Order: sequence, then C-alpha cells, then structure tokens
Amino acid sequence: MEELLPNFDRSLGFIVNDISRLLREEFNRRVRGRGLTRAQWLLLYHVARRPGASQSELAASLQVEKITVSRQAARLESGGWLRRADDAQDSRAYRLNLTPRATRVISELAAVSERLRDEAMTGLSASRRAALIDDLLHIKSNLLGFEDGAA
Repeated sequence: MEELLPNFDRSLGFIVNDISRLLREEFNRRVRGRGLTRAQWLLLYHVARRPGASQSELAASLQVEKITVSRQAARLESGGWLRRADDAQDSRAYRLNLTPRATRVISELAAVSERLRDEAMTGLSASRRAALIDDLLHIKSNLLGFEDGAA
C-alpha cells in the first residue's frame, strides 16, 4: 500500500522558505551593482538593527562564525561603511556602528525592500496584509517561546 505524502504545497515551512528564497533572489537582483556583496549588506543591515552590537552577537544573529563577521567587518571598516570600537567591558571585543555612508545605503536598500514587499503583496488588501503580518509575528512569538521552555 502506498503511503500518502504530506501536501508540501500547503506546508507552512515550505511556503515560508520558498517566499524567503524568492524575495532574497529578487532583492539581490535589484541591488546588484551597488558596490556591496550580499554578505556585506546583510551585516550592515544587522548592525543597523542593533547599533553597537559586538561582532560575537552579530555572528550569532547571522548564524555564521565569529571570524566571518570579523573579516567582513574589517573590510567594511576599511571601505568606510563601519566603525569598530573597543568594547568597554571586554578588551578582546569590538562594537560595530554604521558610518553615515552606510546609513544612506541602508535607507536605499530599505526603500528597495519596501517596493519589493508591496509588489509581492499585490492583490492583498491593506487589512489582509496587516493580518498576514500579525499572524506571522504571532507564529514567531510562539517559536521564540520554545527557546524559553514555554512549550
């Protein structure tokens, strides 16, 4: 007897992963030629979200090795995108902040992202868009609760 496979076309994990991949590919296509690699603008984006974060904190957030962030930060610093400052509590650590140049690029990338998001949600009313975001944030909150041992 044949086993029935789950309907992956309606699987939340597959749908979220596919949407993430498709958005990432289209975003990359739209920002190509701005003088930054995807890894570099991703690090800048994370620094914009968490100004003053340590390289270790950013590595954890990006799910990469600390040395990867360290090398990328050094390149971005020499290019005038980031400032690295010694950590007051840990002399081995650096805290990262954006330069004005990076802040301008992050603003440009945010505008590209917003246009892409609007285009991706074409056909959904404002209330459905808001409900979708609310539902996804609720799912995210549930998943974060697992880390706290709530489940």
